[in-house]
Amino acid sequence: MSDLDNKIMKGGDLGESFSDLMKKVVEKQLEEENVLAEATDDAPTETPAAPIETPAAPIETPAAEEPAAPDVIVKSEAAAVSVKPADLPVFEWKEAEKPVVENYQPVSEVGVISPKTTINGTVSSKGHVRIEGTVIGDVFAYGDIKVTGKIAGDIEGGNIEFGGCVVDGDIKARGDIAVGKDSSLSGDMRGSLITIDGKIKGNVEALKGAHMSSTSLVKGSLAAPTLSMSAGAELQGKVSVSKDDVE
Repeated sequence: MSDLDNKIMKGGDLGESFSDLMKKVVEKQLEEENVLAEATDDAPTETPAAPIETPAAPIETPAAEEPAAPDVIVKSEAAAVSVKPADLPVFEWKEAEKPVVENYQPVSEVGVISPKTTINGTVSSKGHVRIEGTVIGDVFAYGDIKVTGKIAGDIEGGNIEFGGCVVDGDIKARGDIAVGKDSSLSGDMRGSLITIDGKIKGNVEALKGAHMSSTSLVKGSLAAPTLSMSAGAELQGKVSVSKDDVE
């Protein structure tokens, strides 16, 4: 027996009319349908998920194997080449040989070395020479030589005159030698007639004669056929005055 028949029978037992029972049954069904409709509206609508497409994995085609490159050995040229420092040029000063002549006939020209000039080497002239600067080396001239500067070397010439100079070297004159008051010479000296007003440290040999003034000083031996000395002249060394000693 269905639920509807049971309700009709129970309604008849309670004295309710058939129409009233049918009305209640209909109202009950409507309520149940409304409740079911509301429950359906409140339920979330499920949207079917789109199927996820998984990308197909690319098919890897095995690349053709390239032939292996041969091993290249690079050798550094810098390591093989040894670096040698450059040799600096070395300048060697060669002294000019003095000319050997029997008769010196100097020319008339005069060579001048100015006060602010320095020469490192030999000075040679067929004329006359005047040295006002500095010479580091020997000085040779056919003619006369006048020195007012500085010389570090031997000197050879005709007549030689020193005035307020400094000389370190031997002196040989074919003529006369004059040593000025403010001159200072260090070395041996040889000449015909030698006049000394300055200072000499070395041996002096005069072929014709020697004269020492009051301001002169000689530290060394002096040999001459004749010798004259003024008051105040100083000679520290051996003196030889004889024609036989000087040739």
